[in-house]
Amino acid sequence: MLNKKQTNTIEVSSDIAQVIQDGQQLVAYMAKDGQVSLDPDLAQVMIDAKYKLQKKQWNAQDEAHFLHSYDQLAKAVAPVSMESIRAISRSDNDKPSQAEKAVAWYRRYTLVALICLLFVQVYYLFGHALAHDLKDLYESRNEWHLKLDSEEPNSKEFKQIQSKYEEVGQRLDANYNLLKVWNRIWLMGFSFGSEIPPYSQEKLNVELRRLERAQADANALDNLNLAQTRLTARLQLFENMLFAQSVLEVLQGYVLPLLYGLLGAFIFVLRDLLREIRAITFTTDSEIRYRLRLTLGALGGMIIGWFLNPQELSGLASLSPMAMAFLMGYNVDVLFAIMDQIIDKLRGAMAANDGSKGKSIQGSGNG
Repeated sequence: MLNKKQTNTIEVSSDIAQVIQDGQQLVAYMAKDGQVSLDPDLAQVMIDAKYKLQKKQWNAQDEAHFLHSYDQLAKAVAPVSMESIRAISRSDNDKPSQAEKAVAWYRRYTLVALICLLFVQVYYLFGHALAHDLKDLYESRNEWHLKLDSEEPNSKEFKQIQSKYEEVGQRLDANYNLLKVWNRIWLMGFSFGSEIPPYSQEKLNVELRRLERAQADANALDNLNLAQTRLTARLQLFENMLFAQSVLEVLQGYVLPLLYGLLGAFIFVLRDLLREIRAITFTTDSEIRYRLRLTLGALGGMIIGWFLNPQELSGLASLSPMAMAFLMGYNVDVLFAIMDQIIDKLRGAMAANDGSKGKSIQGSGNG
């Protein structure tokens, strides 16, 4: 009898041994934390497998019966799996679990994304205010200059207008200096050379030669130098204004929506990560899915303005583009639904166009 048992005994592979150990952990999970009641027969099979493995009394029938029972046990605890239990449980040396590492990583980089967003948003608002005020002050100074030319030099109104003109000019210079500092962040510390265009430079040279031939006095030469300096200053002013306007458009159209979409995606990931940890369903696949979600959220926040106009939907009419970017990053599935609707409309339009062409060809053939 003993020889027969020894003959029927088979060597247990490492894979089966691991499955037996997993079965013990699943039974312990169901007994301790599971929401599903533990079947006594399944528990008995898992326990018997452990002791049979220790006593080396394992045969093919035991293995088949155990695998069938393990399959039933895995279905009973689904969506919880051994992979999710390992990902959430700490190891024997008390190192942080995979879930704890994921929470720390996403929490840290959510804070980084938030800080970057706040920095870019404040930088954008500051630059937008400077560019807007500078344009208004430049136009206002020109208006006061026209009023100044229309008044008598010694009149009371002339002095008042001159005082206001100088005040506006000082405010203009202050805004201009701040705008140049704002531009240096993107210029990496460089500044515009502001070379005078060849035609304008040649006009100044011709005027200078004319004054020299006429042996003009020092005042005329000084006025020419002032005109050249004023022209250079205006070129620098317009270059800085145009550059600032271009940067503001890039920030508003691309950088800020991308950051808002990324922040929305981070918040979704943290919320879903908390849900999966509570339900003990977090696995390595979840980590991959979350990383892809961040990429899709950032891109969704940036490109939503290409496909949707908030005025077209009554529910979104009150939302700003940045709020839409944040929502698309939080729920990128909405963006996919919008894109599918656009594709369906294009297909319908193409089908209708092909149908009308076919009818026209058929009509001409009958004629």
